[in-house]
Amino acid sequence: MSSGGLLSRCRRFAQILPILIASLGAMTLPPALRAQPALATNPDPKGILGQAHTAYYNLSARGFKQYRFLANPDWAYLLGDLAKTNPAAFNSAMALFAKVRFDVVVDAQGVAKVSHNNVETPNEQARTGMNQVYDGMDQMLTGFFQTWHPFMLQTPFSSPGKALNLEEAGDKFRVRWVEEENIKVDILMDRTYAVTEMKVNSPGFDSVIYPVFDRQPGGLVLASYEADYKDKSGGPKIHVKVLIKNRPLLGLVVPSDLDLTAQVGETNTHILVAFTEASLIKD
Repeated sequence: MSSGGLLSRCRRFAQILPILIASLGAMTLPPALRAQPALATNPDPKGILGQAHTAYYNLSARGFKQYRFLANPDWAYLLGDLAKTNPAAFNSAMALFAKVRFDVVVDAQGVAKVSHNNVETPNEQARTGMNQVYDGMDQMLTGFFQTWHPFMLQTPFSSPGKALNLEEAGDKFRVRWVEEENIKVDILMDRTYAVTEMKVNSPGFDSVIYPVFDRQPGGLVLASYEADYKDKSGGPKIHVKVLIKNRPLLGLVVPSDLDLTAQVGETNTHILVAFTEASLIKD
């Protein structure tokens, strides 16, 4: 489970977006659905972890192989203030961004690959800005799917060959294990097996993720999360909030829209992205 790449991606994207973003918005996380199943009372670790595995939607178990879509940022929202202060510059920017296509392919392991066309620009400064946009979108989308895949592609506890330690922690359960390179994972889950907190500690960084799930007939589906990241080598703390809109496609639930806010030090960014022209491959 690697959050180091996500840490650098969040930082890089938050540094790039201020070039484009003139207005920011607040977002409110919706509460998790509370149609509760039977609560876990059995303290047996094997039994609890077995039930926890089956509580999640688990796209891999449903035959997921590939998800492909176009990622479409809401450029008008990002440049909202520019439209008021400099309409000519806004129109020029929108004409440029309208030509950009971000093609995203998420494979069976949850790895996202982002490609794009190269838009002709009027000058070197605009070309440099567009290259930063290409890089920022790539890093934001690959970073998002790094967080998404442990909760949706399999389960948060899918760590083959690792010894998982489980203990009661008040009204929750705590699950701990150690990955390669001394990466320590510490998870809190409630008595319905929904993860409420995931801490990842490594020699280079610390991160905490607070996921929120929709309880759907097929299992727990990631609906939003907040996360804090701290690079031990220095640099500002990063706080991220993400709202996820999901949709059914060929009988599987996949994300269709993102609403992401990132705070890096004193810098805030807010981006809305729709996933369009989507296709899915499954067994």
